[in-house]
Amino acid sequence: MDAEHRAPLTFAILDAKINALPQGPVSALNTPRWAWRLSLVGLVGMIAAFMPSLLVKWLAPQMWMVGLAQVGLAMTVVGFLPGFLRNLWVLVRDLRHHRAGMVAQFDHDVAQLRGLATWMSGYPRETLESTLRYARMGHERLHSRLGMLLGGIDRLGLLPVLVSLFVLLRNWQDLLHLPGWLVILGLLAPILWLIGWLGAEFSRRLQLYAFLCDEALLMQEQST
Repeated sequence: MDAEHRAPLTFAILDAKINALPQGPVSALNTPRWAWRLSLVGLVGMIAAFMPSLLVKWLAPQMWMVGLAQVGLAMTVVGFLPGFLRNLWVLVRDLRHHRAGMVAQFDHDVAQLRGLATWMSGYPRETLESTLRYARMGHERLHSRLGMLLGGIDRLGLLPVLVSLFVLLRNWQDLLHLPGWLVILGLLAPILWLIGWLGAEFSRRLQLYAFLCDEALLMQEQST
């Protein structure tokens, strides 16, 4: 289809094209949606479990606080345990052939992205250059905002969540009497991790947008 008859190149169209790409030979290593949804349930449960420990600093202890802490603890276990067991099983199953699988997956991704870049090369050069500039600008702004909000905590990965989970499980019988600083840590860690994870996912997607624009422009140069 000629460039003038194409739909305008938008990030929504590009994102839909990327999401439609086949996952490849080691797609089992990708965390499925149900596991992410359960992980969100676990994060909400952690916050709910620590919340009574914070409320008890200003309010008199009541039985509903104990119930909230117990429900939060149950949500935490239900949210994180299935995903953990699933990831452990996949890791053990693919441990012997992980390198061959990764190489095969990379070859698959290269072929799929090359095909998408070829499709994008049909757009005018000015359109690709503009899309590239906006993708890079978005990545720089996102990186700056995450740095101001999170500092360097996003580089710790899952460690803050694991610390909060350790505190929660270690003190599950006495959650209403945790020190204030430990409660604040337990509440903030999963929230900041979730913000950092969402930001990192979108940052990687912006980098992919920019890479595809670069590849499409390079293909145009090579074809002239």
